[in-house]
Amino acid sequence: MATKQDHAAGAVREGEITYTAGSDETLSDAVIAALRTAAGCSTSPEQDVGMLTPLFKTIDPDALNALFSSTYSGASRTGTITFTHDGYEVTATSDGRVVVSSE
Repeated sequence: MATKQDHAAGAVREGEITYTAGSDETLSDAVIAALRTAAGCSTSPEQDVGMLTPLFKTIDPDALNALFSSTYSGASRTGTITFTHDGYEVTATSDGRVVVSSE
């Protein structure tokens, strides 16, 4: 199972983290992990209840996962989506890369 420690990269610029989703991780899970890393949350979600607003309050996680899923013919989709969540700008790409930076 992928963990944020396995995939979190060093800061690209001050206040910015880059996270790459593991092969067994959905894009919405990668976004949550990246936000938790940026916010300095512990590795246990139960310990940080209330520190971050649930992702579904900003964007539908199922829709986010479906956005870059394969087409009906099996072709890969490409693209980028950017949104804000809890004072962070989140950019997610079709290849599973998530960049979180302070607004």
